[in-house]
Amino acid sequence: MIRKKPISSKPKAAIRRKPPVLSRAQILSIYKEHVRKASLQSVKPVTISQRNIVIGTGSDWTNAITVQRNSAWRNIDNANYVWSQRDPNGQFAVVSRRFNLPQNRDIERGRLLLAVDNYAVVLINGRIVVYDNPQANVAFFNPGREFNIRSFLRRGRNDIVIIAFNFEGNRSSDNPAGVAARLNIRVD
Repeated sequence: MIRKKPISSKPKAAIRRKPPVLSRAQILSIYKEHVRKASLQSVKPVTISQRNIVIGTGSDWTNAITVQRNSAWRNIDNANYVWSQRDPNGQFAVVSRRFNLPQNRDIERGRLLLAVDNYAVVLINGRIVVYDNPQANVAFFNPGREFNIRSFLRRGRNDIVIIAFNFEGNRSSDNPAGVAARLNIRVD
């Protein structure tokens, strides 16, 4: 006998989905696959030679499209809010950027400014920098947060991957989602 699931009396928009929770192994698997795909693309990594380096999210990131900033979201200079180009209305987005730091210079400072509606996981060179717990708290994502990433960076090739999640389902005008990030790096 085949058992059918009971039909919900709630309209589809009112059905709440559980936010996705990924294990560290799943996150690293997503990271490795995204970096592998990025390396197969014909896009060359950005090579940086100046002393102060600013890299902000935008449509030049892999799998990223720029989305309109919600008025409640913090404005971040030199960065745009983005979401998944492959699934612009999806519940999560995976975006990445490859960049090269000079081989002959030391990394003095590295900072990451991150603002996300609703929560995210950020990896730099395969190491987890940010691992948020699922939440829909406006006070959490609106002000943005800053992280010291100096120890995650290295001379030569670097990869940053951001996995951003929308808490209550797919991205829509009633349930906006976006992520903005800016890296500030100083080499000597």
